[in-house]
Amino acid sequence: MNRRALILVLPLAVGACAELRTPQQLPPAVLTSGSTRGSPLRDAVEATAAAFANQGAALAGHPAEAALALARFEAITLEVDNRRAWPNLSPTLGYAMRTARDENRAAIGAAQQAPAANVIQALGTVSQRLHANDRAGAAAALPPPTFEPGGDVTLDRLGEVGPLPAAEQAMAALVREVRRLDLDAGWAGAGPWWQNGAPGAITDGLGRGY
Repeated sequence: MNRRALILVLPLAVGACAELRTPQQLPPAVLTSGSTRGSPLRDAVEATAAAFANQGAALAGHPAEAALALARFEAITLEVDNRRAWPNLSPTLGYAMRTARDENRAAIGAAQQAPAANVIQALGTVSQRLHANDRAGAAAALPPPTFEPGGDVTLDRLGEVGPLPAAEQAMAALVREVRRLDLDAGWAGAGPWWQNGAPGAITDGLGRGY
């Protein structure tokens, strides 16, 4: 399998279980970003912050966009926990991101203990299929036990996502931290999201390459 089609994701275990990295191929809807300004990871952070801003007004009534924003939030939370890109990131942000992720999952009925890889894959597929006007396919991508009750009910919840204040606050804080790290040269410059691909190419980072 082409490594450019992979993202390293960490299944979230209960308690202090060790985190295991597992390559997962994500659907194109998750990989695509309209931004061409910078690295994929930075683009994903800023796009996700914008999606949740103003009490998530941009997501209301737009289930495809909500699914994509939630998938990106899950993936960014993994990157924050992983600290490969941001070894100097404030440790309080990890807690804020995980708290917000739990709030996000509760809002749509995603299981709290579901592996992040499963949630990212499912929500990315939902976004892709809704953009293709395939509601039945989108509903089929939301099976229990990852989502309860799943299917059309969960899909309706994506269309009715209200304000998610923890996600809005966590992403705003992460944007500020990334900008601070830009000034302080605090990026590690390694990892799968931001170093693959020719300029403008879609890569494995929920955004575009350099």
